[in-house]
Amino acid sequence: MLFHGGNLTASANHLKWNGKEWSIVNHFIPFTESEVGSPDRFESDFMVQYMSDKLFSAEASSVLLEGRKLWQAYFSQTDLRAVRESLMLNRPDVGWYQVRKALQARNGSGDFLPVNFKSFEDKYELLNEKLRPLVYELGFLRL
Repeated sequence: MLFHGGNLTASANHLKWNGKEWSIVNHFIPFTESEVGSPDRFESDFMVQYMSDKLFSAEASSVLLEGRKLWQAYFSQTDLRAVRESLMLNRPDVGWYQVRKALQARNGSGDFLPVNFKSFEDKYELLNEKLRPLVYELGFLRL
C-alpha cells in the first residue's frame, strides 16, 4: 500500500554504483506538485494518472486526505542539512519513506513545530480493519 510503514519508496540523485552515477525516480507519489506545495516538478506522475479514474471508499479517501496533509507538512519546511543528506532529500519527488522519516526527524529535533501523525494513523487503521477480512474473502489467502 502507498502508505504502509514498510513502503520504502524513495528518490535520489548522484548515486554512485559500478563506476557510474545514477538517479532514482519515485513513480509512487499519489499527489500532484500543487496539491502538496512542491516547489519543483515531479519527474513522474504515474500514480496520479493511475488513480485518476479509480473510485475510493470513504476510508481510503480519508487516508489519502491525511497523507496529503503530511506531504504538505514535509514541503512546508526545509530540513536540516544532516537530515537532507542522510535521507538523500535532493529531489522533489521524494518517497513516502523519506517524507515520514524527515517529519519524524523534525519532530525529534525540537527545531520545528511538531507534525502529528495520529489522525493519519487512525484513518489508516480504519482502512486496514476494512481490508483485512477481504484478503480471505477475495481469495488472496486461504483460512
